[in-house]
Amino acid sequence: MSEVIKHVASTSLLQLKSFLLSIQDSHYTSCSELLLGASIGQHVRHVLEFYVCFQDGFSGGVVNYDLRKRDLSIEQDKYVAIELIETITTWILEAEMKSLVLEGSYGFNSEQVFSITSNFDRELVYNVEHAVHHMAIIKIAGVSLYQYSFPNNFGLADSTLTYQANHVHR
Repeated sequence: MSEVIKHVASTSLLQLKSFLLSIQDSHYTSCSELLLGASIGQHVRHVLEFYVCFQDGFSGGVVNYDLRKRDLSIEQDKYVAIELIETITTWILEAEMKSLVLEGSYGFNSEQVFSITSNFDRELVYNVEHAVHHMAIIKIAGVSLYQYSFPNNFGLADSTLTYQANHVHR
């Protein structure tokens, strides 16, 4: 199963990279009311930092998305994001299936920590779904604010694409 998920993950990241190569720097960093004061770059950073947490935790066997570094250079410079996409994509394609532990906490009380069993495939699926969600938001901003064009499947889950293909409105 890993190879299928790896392909989906790398394809979506390469779609994001392709968009970043086309976007103007000012559009990447401009905050917008449409994004509730955020920028496209902030959404890109958020997506990529989840992948970085996954990659960082992989070697030690414990993944914790709460430990994001929040590296502002990713949201301020699209070329930093592009380079990170390339690094993440290479890692995904080379990584092997293994068991992991997912740690995190909910609420403001950091003493309420959870720890559950997971694995490479499960965390990769989580990151793909998380990326798709934010890519949909990026697409909304890109189209509405700056009139960029996107592939039809950008920011859409495979299940949505399958549904749309089987339920064509005539």
